[in-house]
Amino acid sequence: MGVWVWLQPGNKIWKVISDYEKGTIIVYNEKGEILLEKRGLTREIISIIESNFLDVVATPLSGDKSDSDLREVSKTSTSLDIPMYA
Repeated sequence: MGVWVWLQPGNKIWKVISDYEKGTIIVYNEKGEILLEKRGLTREIISIIESNFLDVVATPLSGDKSDSDLREVSKTSTSLDIPMYA
């Protein structure tokens, strides 16, 4: 499972959670509301989306270190000072 920060205009922060086991990618807004939910995705598709997402717009908060296409992330950086992470 990966958790990603997606910075938006106006200092808004969206959270993206990808889950290989469930085959899902879910995007939450700064209030914790679901903006986008994709289900039935293969591991390969999720990996491609994560890779592109990281290269273009995201900052990783956590990730499965067994996936070689993901960047190393410190286990201590799993929260931010915003309500949806409280």
